Amino acid sequence: MTGDGEAPPRFPREIAPNTFWFSTCLPFSVNGREVHNHNSCFLVIGRDRVALVDTGLPFSWDELKGQLLDVLAGRDIDYVFATHPESPHMGNAGPLMDMFPHAQLVGDLRNYHLYHPKLTHRFSHKREGDVLDLGDRQLIMVPAAVHDLKNTLWGYDTLHHVLFVSDGYPYTHEHEAGQCALTSEELPYAPAPEDTGPVIEGALGWTRHVDAELVIADVLEVLRRYPPSIIAPAHGGVVTNPDQLTEVFKGGLRRVSGADA
Repeated sequence: MTGDGEAPPRFPREIAPNTFWFSTCLPFSVNGREVHNHNSCFLVIGRDRVALVDTGLPFSWDELKGQLLDVLAGRDIDYVFATHPESPHMGNAGPLMDMFPHAQLVGDLRNYHLYHPKLTHRFSHKREGDVLDLGDRQLIMVPAAVHDLKNTLWGYDTLHHVLFVSDGYPYTHEHEAGQCALTSEELPYAPAPEDTGPVIEGALGWTRHVDAELVIADVLEVLRRYPPSIIAPAHGGVVTNPDQLTEVFKGGLRRVSGADA
C-alpha cells in the first residue's frame, strides 16, 4: 500500500519474485478528464528460461522494449506467450521475435500464420494443460474461462501461484493517470462490478447472451484447479486480493447479462 505523500509505483513493477508487470497505458479524455487504459504484459523469469505473457500494443513498442531490456539485464526471452491474436496481446510479437531470434511463439496459434507467415518454423502450438518449463518454475496453459477469441489461453505460474487471465478481471481498464501501477488493494476506492463494464460490455459482447452463472462456474473451476495468490489481467490492475475481486468480477458478469436486474 502506498502511503500519504509517497510517489505512486511505476512500471516495470515486480509483483512476485522474478515476475514483472509492464503496462503502457493508453491515455484519452472522458468529459474533459484524462483517464488511462491498461494494456499489460508480464515477464516470468525462471532459473533456466524466460517467458513473456502477452506483448503490449505496437504503438508502445519503443517504451516497452527499453523496460524489458533493463529487467532482463542481458538474458533472452525464450517464450513469447500471446494469449490470443489481438493487438494488445500479440501486437509486438514480430519485434520480439526479431529481438530474440531463438524465442518460440507459443499459445493456441490458430490463425497466427496469417499474421506472421515467415515465423511459422518458430511456432510452438499449445493446448490446455501444456507446460513451459522455466527451470525452477513452470507456466501451465490454462483454459480461458472468459475469452475474447476462441483460441484464448490463460497461464498459471506454479512457483508463486500467479494466474494470468488475459481479458479476465478488467476492473480498472479505465483509471486515473496516477493509478496505472496500483494493485487492487492500493487503489483509493473499492472496485465495484460496474468498473468491469468497459471490457466486459465493450470487448466481450458474447457475455450478454450467455447465462452468467455458466461463465462464473467456469471461472470458479479454474480457480479451484489453479488457486491464485495473485491474478494478473491484461486490462486491469494486478489483483492481490483474489477472493474479493472474484466477487466483483462475478457481479460484473451478472450485471452485463442482466442477471442482477
